[in-house]
Amino acid sequence: MQEPDFKSRVRLEIYRQFMEKESCPGKSEIAHALCASQEEITRAYTELAGAYMLVLQPETGEVLMANPLSAVPTPFLVETQHPEGSKSWYGNCIWDALGVISMLQTNGRVHTSCGCCGEKMQVQVKNKTPVAEPDGIVHFAIPARHWWDDIVFN
Repeated sequence: MQEPDFKSRVRLEIYRQFMEKESCPGKSEIAHALCASQEEITRAYTELAGAYMLVLQPETGEVLMANPLSAVPTPFLVETQHPEGSKSWYGNCIWDALGVISMLQTNGRVHTSCGCCGEKMQVQVKNKTPVAEPDGIVHFAIPARHWWDDIVFN
């Protein structure tokens, strides 16, 4: 098997640390883990963002989104169960929140609220089957082909 290129190693390390710490690592943590310079990490982040693999915070260049994970709190709190206990992350939207559970291939739940009335909602996924409480629907106001026009807003 071929060794992953540097950008791929950076991306994998972001996800590895995100999963381990339940929060997004900073550039310095990635640089330290990969024995790389801050400049090398910044360059890799920029290239990954250009390939739609990361979304960066405009002010700092730190990770904002490593889809389906959000580096900042959102209205989509994801909880999953693991042998060592419960873990939690934020999804960028309901689609991504469910994607976190799918990515981890586990059972879990998404705590959120109705987008139009604010009513508290929960979507539980057990054995790959989602059940919403109360019942609800997911509405995508923008076609998927336009999501990256402004991925943070959409």
